[in-house]
Amino acid sequence: MKISPNCLTVIKKWEGFHLDAYSDPVGIATIGYGTRRYPNGQKVHLGDKITEQEAEAFLKFECDKVAEEVSKLVSGISLTQNQFDAIVSFSYNVGTGAFADSTLLKKLKANDFAAAANEFERWVKGTKNGVQTKLPGLVDRRKSERSLFEKADEQGTPIEVEDSPQDRVEWLEGYRDGEKNVIVAWGDSEVVEILTLESFLKDDLITLLQQYKNAKEFRFAPQDKAIPKGKPIAVSGKGEAIIKVKNPPKLNRVLVRGSEGDDVKELQKRLNDLGYDGGKVDGAFGKKTEEAMKSFQADYFGLAEADGRVGPRTWEKLWGDVAATKPASTKSVSPKSTATEPAPTTPASGKNYLRLTKTQSKDPYGCYKLKLEYFKDGQLKDELEVCSGSPSRQFFRKGNQSVAGSYEPIPEGKWYIGDISWAGGANKYDGPIHQSGIGPVTVPLRYVEPGNTQRSGIEIHIDWNRQSSAGTAGCVGIYTTADYKRFVSWLRETDPRDFFVDWGLGTCPAV
Repeated sequence: MKISPNCLTVIKKWEGFHLDAYSDPVGIATIGYGTRRYPNGQKVHLGDKITEQEAEAFLKFECDKVAEEVSKLVSGISLTQNQFDAIVSFSYNVGTGAFADSTLLKKLKANDFAAAANEFERWVKGTKNGVQTKLPGLVDRRKSERSLFEKADEQGTPIEVEDSPQDRVEWLEGYRDGEKNVIVAWGDSEVVEILTLESFLKDDLITLLQQYKNAKEFRFAPQDKAIPKGKPIAVSGKGEAIIKVKNPPKLNRVLVRGSEGDDVKELQKRLNDLGYDGGKVDGAFGKKTEEAMKSFQADYFGLAEADGRVGPRTWEKLWGDVAATKPASTKSVSPKSTATEPAPTTPASGKNYLRLTKTQSKDPYGCYKLKLEYFKDGQLKDELEVCSGSPSRQFFRKGNQSVAGSYEPIPEGKWYIGDISWAGGANKYDGPIHQSGIGPVTVPLRYVEPGNTQRSGIEIHIDWNRQSSAGTAGCVGIYTTADYKRFVSWLRETDPRDFFVDWGLGTCPAV
């Protein structure tokens, strides 16, 4: 069985909600809705910070694991959805091991549901300072769980989340198509997806292969074997084309480790803006700046040229090689041409708004590249490439079909753009941050129409921890600080409040 929203509602009510890690009543570091370990297995530590979307996703992830264990333990017992939800909430709190050894389970197996309901109220103690103590919060929680267990009407609807295509992949096969590398992802004898890698860098190939955690092997296809039929997905490398900066600073020397001066400050600022951690902007070219410079050079020129020295070629690349979108243009200016899904939303004269659509290309981490477009007076003025959702949860849905905690991209529909929220004051990109995945600045979004959606806590922010955890829990992630500055300039220019997310599913309202 699967949990329903009723289960999540009960757990949220009694676990409480904390974006900052805290010590629970028995001294264990906890965050979100009672999360003690993250999906990657790491323990929560005091000082950790997360987003609301991450909190919901962590809760759903843990509840699914608990539900899977509970389903095994109650196999053969005919439970209603409310009964199952109540038991999962109970087991989420006490542990599935405790439930497995409980009298509650024994009564269920004996089909004595009335006696099983009585068992909830026995589990109201917790260890505090080494002593078993009755906790008022547990008393109230057990009453809530028992009430749900005994509720015959208003049964919840199970939350069904689609399996990730990447998780179905069992092995990978490499092909050559002219000058391009093609990776075919197989699920046994079925093609799951076909990827065309546009980069020749080893690190980009490794990053791509790591998306398939269940793939056991990689094979090279025989030269005479044809690439299986199917629509390929273009995958770009980490070294994306950079929008040109007007009047960039000049470089009159070669910068190396040990160099000092204002040109080094400009270098450090630019590296940080492009998502490379150049360290403190202090004008001293130290080890951290050199490491960031090498990473940049590796992404754009290859490892062989990643020596950390900044000469004319590297300096020119830092400040961009692609022109920004021309006003009144209706064509994409993405550095590499990408076909988009049908976008029914028609530009409306005299209106200022943002629109988000999907392309048929992925970034190297597995997220689809999305087009975030800025319309001024009904005309397309600028656009950015962004992402949304976790790399393994790239399912694009309507508002009423998008499930809370799914890690999927922002659902289709009309959204309202809130005010800019700075962690350390306006324009402070190098100061305090909101949370590790958000960074120093964010813009909240509120769903407007059509109907309703379970999704909440959706924002537009920098994909701040992209190098370690690419993608988002459902927010719109802007790849770099440099791009976010362009986004902020849009908001300040015309104060657009309408945000249309159009996946071509037919539910995005007209402008």
